[in-house]
Amino acid sequence: MVTRWRLVAERWESTWLGFIIELPGCQVTGCSLEELVTEAPKAIAAHRTWLCEKGLTVPECLTDTVTLVEVAEASSGGRGPLFEIDQRVITSQELAHALEVGDAALADLVALTDRAREWETLPLDQRPAGWTPPEIVRHVAEFDRWYAARLAPDAGALALPEDPLLALRQAAQAFVSVVRAWWAVWGNRRVEREGEQWTVGKVLRRRTGHLREHTEQLRAWVTCTERWRSV
Repeated sequence: MVTRWRLVAERWESTWLGFIIELPGCQVTGCSLEELVTEAPKAIAAHRTWLCEKGLTVPECLTDTVTLVEVAEASSGGRGPLFEIDQRVITSQELAHALEVGDAALADLVALTDRAREWETLPLDQRPAGWTPPEIVRHVAEFDRWYAARLAPDAGALALPEDPLLALRQAAQAFVSVVRAWWAVWGNRRVEREGEQWTVGKVLRRRTGHLREHTEQLRAWVTCTERWRSV
């Protein structure tokens, strides 16, 4: 049981990005801080429903109120802030839950990729904007490798296979191995990579949210593909 939902907010050049600390993978976007706070309860409800569907632990809270605990601006070059809360000691339970959520999000990515496997048959005017399904999966794999390298730079040299799904699995395995090893030895130690401050807490926060974010992109492809197939 948690006593409140804590929200941290990042201000980027054209948007705001928020994360619920008690719910790894639960993030919310908005055009303003006010919109972020307003939309947060909806994101929490949707995320808790998803956790239930996946058979994962669904944290209970004494209140529906969302408490904004930290606000920070991203710096130039796409460097996200390091919140004070990112520097807390991550418990073994927190680590396990964040990795379980990540595994469930990865399973969603694989399943949605399979459901969108006929994406190439879609006429151009029927396709969602942005990356194709293979490009989305490849991007997620490359970022899992990148997140691992925030803690262990050598992970950045990991050669990923050409097949996007194989790359996704290998990068995820590498990420989990690096995070577990780092947490066991260094705990909440802070490091700097390419001008950005990182801790294992920040890596887990950013990586888990990233997985869930791209799940929604693939879901859009599934919707378009299945709609076209039914015509």
